[in-house]
Amino acid sequence: MPPQTRPQIPWAVAPLLGPVGALAGGMLLAHTLDYAYATYFGAVAAGLLLLAIALHRRPRPATGVLLLATLCFGGWYAGVRHPLNDPAHFSSAYRAGDQLLVDVERVRQGERRQNTEVDVVQLVRDSLTLDVHGKLVAYIAGDPLRTGERLLLASDVDTVPGPLNPEAFDYAGYLADKNIFRRSFVDSSEWLRVGSATGFSLRAYGERARDAWFASLQPYLAGDELAVAAALIMGKKDLLGTEVKSAYADTGAIHVLAVSGLHVGILALIVMQLLRLLVPPRPLWLAVRTGLTIVLVWYFALITGLSPSVQRAAMMVSVVLLGKQLNRSNSVFNLLAIAALVMLIAEPKQVLQVGFQLSFAAVAGIALFARRLERMVYLPGKLQLIWSAIAVSTAAQLGTLPLSLYYFGQFPVYFMLSGTLVIVFAYLVLGLGLLHGFLALLGVSGGGLWLTGTVLDAVVSLQNTFIFYCRKLPGATLQLTDFSWLSVVGLYALIGCLAYLAFRPSHRGRWAVMGLTAALSGYWLLGPLLSPPPPQFTVYHLNRASLIDVYDGQRGIAIGDSLEEDDLAFNVLPGRRALGIDVDDVMAFDRDTTLPAVTVRTPLLRLLDQRVLVLDGRESWTPPAQWPDVQLILVRNGLRPDRVTELPEGIPIVVDGSNAPYVGELWRERYPGVHLTAVAGAYTWVLR
Repeated sequence: MPPQTRPQIPWAVAPLLGPVGALAGGMLLAHTLDYAYATYFGAVAAGLLLLAIALHRRPRPATGVLLLATLCFGGWYAGVRHPLNDPAHFSSAYRAGDQLLVDVERVRQGERRQNTEVDVVQLVRDSLTLDVHGKLVAYIAGDPLRTGERLLLASDVDTVPGPLNPEAFDYAGYLADKNIFRRSFVDSSEWLRVGSATGFSLRAYGERARDAWFASLQPYLAGDELAVAAALIMGKKDLLGTEVKSAYADTGAIHVLAVSGLHVGILALIVMQLLRLLVPPRPLWLAVRTGLTIVLVWYFALITGLSPSVQRAAMMVSVVLLGKQLNRSNSVFNLLAIAALVMLIAEPKQVLQVGFQLSFAAVAGIALFARRLERMVYLPGKLQLIWSAIAVSTAAQLGTLPLSLYYFGQFPVYFMLSGTLVIVFAYLVLGLGLLHGFLALLGVSGGGLWLTGTVLDAVVSLQNTFIFYCRKLPGATLQLTDFSWLSVVGLYALIGCLAYLAFRPSHRGRWAVMGLTAALSGYWLLGPLLSPPPPQFTVYHLNRASLIDVYDGQRGIAIGDSLEEDDLAFNVLPGRRALGIDVDDVMAFDRDTTLPAVTVRTPLLRLLDQRVLVLDGRESWTPPAQWPDVQLILVRNGLRPDRVTELPEGIPIVVDGSNAPYVGELWRERYPGVHLTAVAGAYTWVLR
């Protein structure tokens, strides 16, 4: 018998994967080093390039040197493109009292102010005018604003602060990834509308088109149905309530509420199916069909706000369609590498964005596993289409699983059910929404719009009902307290070995899979036992409220005020999840209680082995002749320092968010070492 040959892995079909991966690695390295060594990166890249030329007769060493040169080039390019390294950025010249001429790029309506992203074009100082650039987030009060308007701002500008509570969302980091490093709170008397941005504004045109599209939905949808439809169809997410977002997140369907690759792919599929019926299958007409699809995809991206995720998806679809048109045998991984290269050259910081990473991971997962999963099961007739959808959903989940666990700390157990059906719902909702908007654009009214609007409302209502049902299933969400980068790398190594086995079965691959599985299982099981979080307590920073969480190594206890749901979700729950605790009730400061980890005897607390004195501005009390022996003093509810006799030296003083900012400044003037949670963030004490 002839020897059995194993399939060879065609590495050469995706030659750009290595260079693009090295480029992205260099950009990540530059970010880690705070973009401070661009010159050194450039010099090393040039030296390595010369070395690669010298080694051109030895392909393998030359290839390795070229990859290192590409990595260093990525570090140099990211440093050069970093806005704060540019002397023309407005923050380099800004001084207190300067005015800024800005163009409005994006507006989101808040409860009191409009969250506005603006592009700074000029800095005005007395009679001096400087041409500058850079982005700024401005919270503007007053009349409604529109994209494309030009404003003159006379408010102060400061840096965006980092998170003030443990594990809370890093809004400053999120804005920095979008090249926004400064913010301004603008009262209605501190800005002036001076006209429109010069030239034609694509964003302004897209904003008007989206407003008209949204207005066509309002007579037929309301409440959560309108909010979900607006988010899914046109990327308008400001109507979504906390409960709806939480339900979609817990079931692994939150991606459907942000216009991204799924929506752009569905749009491209709908357009191509329609054009297939109208356009004859000839080479020239196939090229026309591809061109029309790309144009409509980018038009859809424009209307939905040209967010980074939509731009990524439109770019990926365009590259894939062009690649298939020019060379039908081109590898999907090579096409993905081309799309990534174009996007990273346009904006290096996209490599840091969660959406960028998840988009490429999902498509890579589909390319690696979807076809092989589909072949594992054969069903008759239309049932095979259902299994194909499940295979695609599962493959995408495999590709994004490590990143999802790292960034979101939870795993939807019923993702095969919710993920598959939500794709079907998204196809129906987006198709109906596109048809409804097209009819409205043509001026159709009455019965035509009533039919599409009513059916759309019914479909979205059914989708919401399904999502809330999945959320109530037992064990619907698996919460993970800590999923490190080491776990991400290990899990991706395991997924890579599975992909290798799927393409080229071998005993070596099976042993690698079993070894990695055993190593990861041991790390996840023994890690919390070998290095558990130490006992600790945290004084949170909360607006007009006080809260202390005490963790004794096994359970959590809370002391303080009751909080609103949003405040609890954004400021407190992330820290509790990181410790793996769940707090059922909050004890008041004036409720005397004795527990093993906590004792409350107003105004004294015992937290673990620390004695804490609570100075409450709402309590009527007389300063004692001699202060008790304590290790920490907590000031809450606006107690001014002039009401207190001189405090003992050497005792830490914490002034939390229940105090007005001016009260905190008074305490800092009298006691310079005071810990203001509004400035330094939450105060955490750890039992060593």
